[in-house]
Amino acid sequence: SLGPDTTDTLYAAWNIDSYTVTIANSNTSSNPASSVSIPYGGSATVTVTPSTGYYLSAVSCLSGYTCTGYNTGTSYTGPQTVTVTNNNTTTGGTLSFTGTIATQTIATATYMQDVSSKASGGCPSTLTTGQAYELIDSRDNQTYYVARLADGNCWLLDNLRLGSATLQQSLSTSNTNMSPSVSFTLPSSSSSGFTSFNTAMINTGSVDNSYSYGSGTGKVGVYYNYCAASAGTYCYASGSGTGNASYDVCPKGWRMPTGGSSGEYKALYTAYSSNAANFKNALRTPLSGYFYNSSADYQGIYGTFWSSTYSDGDSVVSLNVASSIVYPANNNIRYLGFSVRCILK
Repeated sequence: SLGPDTTDTLYAAWNIDSYTVTIANSNTSSNPASSVSIPYGGSATVTVTPSTGYYLSAVSCLSGYTCTGYNTGTSYTGPQTVTVTNNNTTTGGTLSFTGTIATQTIATATYMQDVSSKASGGCPSTLTTGQAYELIDSRDNQTYYVARLADGNCWLLDNLRLGSATLQQSLSTSNTNMSPSVSFTLPSSSSSGFTSFNTAMINTGSVDNSYSYGSGTGKVGVYYNYCAASAGTYCYASGSGTGNASYDVCPKGWRMPTGGSSGEYKALYTAYSSNAANFKNALRTPLSGYFYNSSADYQGIYGTFWSSTYSDGDSVVSLNVASSIVYPANNNIRYLGFSVRCILK
């Protein structure tokens, strides 16, 4: 206790409270990566970088905070420093950064069929690795993204959507836009019959639906059984026929990738250090499931993609992906309805 003739000094100390702001990245990365602590009435900085081939398209600042110092738009593909200010609030929240694919055009090439192939199997030298380019399939005017990926090859970044029965004329013997030129009448879409080895079947019921491939989404496209994917040339009955598919429904100058332990799917996976997330984000593989008998199964759970490579018995090698796993050399029965991807010859 203090006596009547004693002088003492009392001090009051305040600690400024800080609040956790969680960071959510979509086709972007940030430093710090997952969260930042911001004091009451104070601020902190976050460096955000769009993924390769993307630009910063949106910053969603949380309620009660202000985000400044950044720009959005197609020109902003590099890192930016965002200042996040706590406007005297006593709560945290989530700060979201979104990247959108940055597209360019290939000089003199509007259509996929006009892209010059290279003897090495790669993209034209003018294409930047990881940069997406928008091209049109001249057979039905569907627009697709393509890109040179880490293996040096040019890949279709969307599931093939060739699926209209009205294309029968363009898929005639004289067709010059199909790869290669082959007589094949595209069948009408069916919701049943995906149990036949020797009948071409397609299903377009989910063609425009989107399912996640990690940090983005992609359209399901058309489901093709292998008889249809091979443009009607690999339609062996059960228990007969071996060898790889020589024809497919890809555009002229493109083809289905090879599969197996030494195939192009596996090589691309290896080029991304066998990292499932990096591989799926680069190739943009939606979890489109597959079609069997009369229904689409496992949509949002698996993605399944044909290759040109025979496996054994009634099976063909395929690429299968799940939420965090990639199987670049799987085997699947030929009558199932899978997605088709294409690689530049």
